[in-house]
Amino acid sequence: MSVTRSPVATATTATEGTVKAPATVATPRVVDRAQESTTPEERLQVRYVALDTLVLWDRNPKKHDLDRLATSIRQYGFKDPLKFEPSLNGGRGGIVEGNGRAEVLRAMKEAGEEAPRGIGVDESGTWYAPVLFGVDARSRAEAESYGVDHNALTLGGSGLAVEDVLRLFDETALESLLRDAPNASELLVSLSTADVDALLSGPDFQPAGAEDQSRLDELKTVTCPSCGEEFRP
Repeated sequence: MSVTRSPVATATTATEGTVKAPATVATPRVVDRAQESTTPEERLQVRYVALDTLVLWDRNPKKHDLDRLATSIRQYGFKDPLKFEPSLNGGRGGIVEGNGRAEVLRAMKEAGEEAPRGIGVDESGTWYAPVLFGVDARSRAEAESYGVDHNALTLGGSGLAVEDVLRLFDETALESLLRDAPNASELLVSLSTADVDALLSGPDFQPAGAEDQSRLDELKTVTCPSCGEEFRP
């Protein structure tokens, strides 16, 4: 069985004004020393995996704008591989980054669209998506923390408040994830321990005591501006 890639643009010579585009594109020189410097487990590899066999992360708290993701993939091609983590989904493994992109690809295929650039297609019409393997998390908690950080850190340097960053996520799903993940506050890079504690504890609203409540119920005295008499409304 052979897998082909969807059409890829090639460099062409074009003249616009006085600027001439090169006929060839320079690529960086690649020196593959991975065999010498890393073990297979600590080496990232991209493999094309059948789209319908991908297992998404069942506890992914990230919200997605699927319509804009689809528009981006149609316009630019599929250039951002998914990442597989074996410790997710109770040890069954799953996609830790790229769940939204995987959903979009499935919807595009079901709608009968042409496979975007970067997606493989075999003779039967099955789509294949690029997936990263290797450099796996050392625990489920680390894998899930990475899943949160991978999204939240994209807003790093924006000056946004933590409350705004958290809007990337479904708050209930994120809170459940952090409660179940041991040492989540220690592993997370994008959220501090105080941020996590505040999220898990919720607003610190204290009910008023009986004495305070009775004072709240009291009606204040109002002075009539015309006659000067005081009364309670």
